[in-house]
Amino acid sequence: MFLRSYCLTGFGDIEELKKDLSFISEPTANFVSGNDVIITTFRSALVLSEIEEFLNMNERDYIIFEMLPATFSANLNNEEFQHALFGGKIDHYSDNSFQHISEGIKEFIKTIKEEMEEEGSLPFKFKVDQEDTPTVDDILDKISKVGIKNLTNKEKEILNNYSNDK
Repeated sequence: MFLRSYCLTGFGDIEELKKDLSFISEPTANFVSGNDVIITTFRSALVLSEIEEFLNMNERDYIIFEMLPATFSANLNNEEFQHALFGGKIDHYSDNSFQHISEGIKEFIKTIKEEMEEEGSLPFKFKVDQEDTPTVDDILDKISKVGIKNLTNKEKEILNNYSNDK
C-alpha cells in the first residue's frame, strides 16, 4: 500500500476534525492545535480528491496539500511544533524515498517477469535497465554536493570496498 504524506490546517470544531483524521490517516496523525485551529501532518492511502470529498461531506473548513519533497519545506522556530508535526527538521536532501520507489518498481517488474515466465505467458521481452556502477570519483563528487548521508547503499558499499582495498 502506497501512503502519501499530507499537511492539513483545519478551522472550527477541532475535536470533530481529529475524529475525521482517525478515519483517513495511517496509522495516526501528528498535530498541534489551539482555539479553533489545528495543524496536522499525516499519511494516507487516499488521494487528495478522496480526502477532500470526505472533509467536504462533513462540512469541514480546511487547507490541505500533499507534502512532496520537491514542493514542500517547513521550518518552525518552535522546535516542539517542528518535532510534533514533522519529527524534526525537514531535510529533503536526506530523503531517499524516490530511490526506494525506483528500487521497488524494479523489484516489482522482476517479480512479474518471473511469474509470467513460470506460467509461460511472457508475450514480449522484458528488460529492466541496469544502473551504471558509479566510480569512486562520482561518489566523492556526490558527497561534496549533497553530503555523505545521501549516498545509496550501493554507493556506500563501493566506498567501503575501495577503502578496504587501500
